[in-house]
Formats: sequence, C-alpha cells, structure tokens
Amino acid sequence: MTKNSFEKDIETSKELPPKLDIPILKYFWQSNPLFTSNKNSIPRFLRKIKVLENFSDYELRLLSKALHLRQFSDGETIFNQNDIGVGFYFIFSGRVDIIVEDDQRVSDSSNESKLNHVVSLDKMDYFGELALLQQQSVRNATALARESCQLLGIFKPDLENLINTNPTIATKLLQAVSIITANRLFSVTNEVRRLKFKIKQLESQNANSN
Repeated sequence: MTKNSFEKDIETSKELPPKLDIPILKYFWQSNPLFTSNKNSIPRFLRKIKVLENFSDYELRLLSKALHLRQFSDGETIFNQNDIGVGFYFIFSGRVDIIVEDDQRVSDSSNESKLNHVVSLDKMDYFGELALLQQQSVRNATALARESCQLLGIFKPDLENLINTNPTIATKLLQAVSIITANRLFSVTNEVRRLKFKIKQLESQNANSN
C-alpha cells in the first residue's frame, strides 16, 4: 500500500511545518544549525532563482518569512500522485525525483505496476506550483526525496496571508508561478509537436516499405 506523504499528513492534520524566522532587518538567516555560513542564507538563495528576479532584496527577505523549511530523508515521499496539492517547493539542497505511476498502481496500490521516472530535480529547482494556482489541485506525479534534501515550501494559507498583508509580494509570487506554468506548458507543447513529427515519419516509412 502507498505510504502517506508529507503533504497528505498536512492535509489530514491541517497543521503546517514551522516557518522560517528571519528578522526583517537581517539579510541572513542563521538561527538554524543547518545554515553555517552567510552564503547559505535563504534570501541569497532565492536571489539566484531566475523566476524571482523581479523581487527586490527587501521583498525577498519578506518572502523568506513566509517559507517553511523541512529536511527530508532519502526515499521519503513529499507527495503522492493524486494527493491534493497544498504546497510549492524550492530545493535548497539535495535532489528530488518526479515519478509518474500508471493508473493500475494508483487505483489498487499494486507493487507490480510500472513506475515511470520523469525527471530529477536539483538544488534551486522548484516544483508543485499548481497547488498555489488551483483550488483542490490534484498532483499528477509523485515526488520522492533522493539523498537527504532540504526543501523550502510555501502553502496556500501563507499565500492568502501574503495577499492580505503584502499584496505586492503575493502578486509577484503569483506572477513567478504563472511564468513557471507557462514555461512548462511550452516545453510540453514542443515535445508533443516533436512526437507528432516522429510518428508521421514512422508512418511514412511503414507506408513506403509496404
């Protein structure tokens, strides 16, 4: 049987993990022993992420206060395919595998069903963005921690709070998420176009051989 995921536990308990506590007057978050040098500070990490380039340094510090930090062990499930999505994640360290399970495995939890590894995501990659855009969004893949990894997550209640307390930052975050979604759609569209062209080539070759 599929194990409960981190997101499923959140959905069930309605409790969010502890937030990062970054004083607004500081650039660097150093209260957690995981972070041993200024170069590993959360705001500086966020500054390196391209889709957040429109944020000022001050806005990144404010955004940092809305983020949650969690350490995942190797093989731990972040969310399962068909879970209700609750969070959007940045990979602060480590690696995450995105895996698509076939319909048979999802419906009956059969271990004999095929798992399709889609992509491995590394530090500064991000995933799960649709959870912030859609109500009751359903995960279309499973996310597994590979190696020990640290994720920074923002959840729907955090976004709602930002909308009320700092709409400028909320708007910029939603704009960034929309850009991510558009880029992924563009990539999928190009892949579909490439596959259609390949199919036509194969059909033409088969027709000529007959």
